[in-house]
Amino acid sequence: MGKVQKIDSKEAGLEIGLYFFKYFLKSEYLHYGYFNNGLPTDIQNLAKAQQNYADFLISQIPSDVKSILDVGCGSGKFAQQLLDKGYEVECVSPGTLLTQYVKNLVGNRSEVHNCKFEDYNSNKKFDMILFSESFQYIPMKDTLDGFQKFVRKGGYMMVCDFFKNDPDNKSLLGGGHQYKEWTDILAKYPYKMLADKDITKETAPTIDLVNGMTQEVIFPLWKTLFALGEDRFPLVMKFIKWKYQAKIEKMERKHFTGSRTGENFINYKKYMFYLFQN
Repeated sequence: MGKVQKIDSKEAGLEIGLYFFKYFLKSEYLHYGYFNNGLPTDIQNLAKAQQNYADFLISQIPSDVKSILDVGCGSGKFAQQLLDKGYEVECVSPGTLLTQYVKNLVGNRSEVHNCKFEDYNSNKKFDMILFSESFQYIPMKDTLDGFQKFVRKGGYMMVCDFFKNDPDNKSLLGGGHQYKEWTDILAKYPYKMLADKDITKETAPTIDLVNGMTQEVIFPLWKTLFALGEDRFPLVMKFIKWKYQAKIEKMERKHFTGSRTGENFINYKKYMFYLFQN
């Protein structure tokens, strides 16, 4: 299989977030919440909203699907839920920290491939391939080609992820393929679209909750740690601020200005659910 990837900061952040969610919110999901049916935007409702998201995806799985390739399976919690419902599931997990967590969670019930999807190779044909907030990390052509390569004729591809809806990249909210580029490349493939649902408004409250936690918890801790460091180790902190000034300013501008809101997510992103048939 493909080469095991080194630990990067994004994966470490997901790992930290996972343990935070697990301890404080009793949730092992790493995906957005689905705030439907008037569910209030409250941090205590995030676990419920994340379960709503998982339940929504399961409700959209066609009845003739038995085997699923879960690409970018996160913590493995959704794969575990699929296994519990009787599906045959294999996982593709590119990192190292989360892959071990997935293996511990699903045990011997699922094969976990520790590689990027671009490096994944198998002669097996699945009934469905799933990209739940992993689509944005994979070149679109690789995803669409993989659908044909790893899914049986008449099988399905489920994509649930957000896209950039701002051609000028004015948003501080990162991530996502350009929506226009996606629709252009999709038109070149003969896949049948069975479902096309915009769930941006239902997922946007997740951003408000993260922004609130950032402003009310993480930012004060950040300032306190810097103040403590300057008091105890003034020369070291002076060097750090000189050496990494640009990176520190970029991080503070990106995360601590309060602009990463649900409203801006709606303005600059487009969170879509798709179901295709091969």
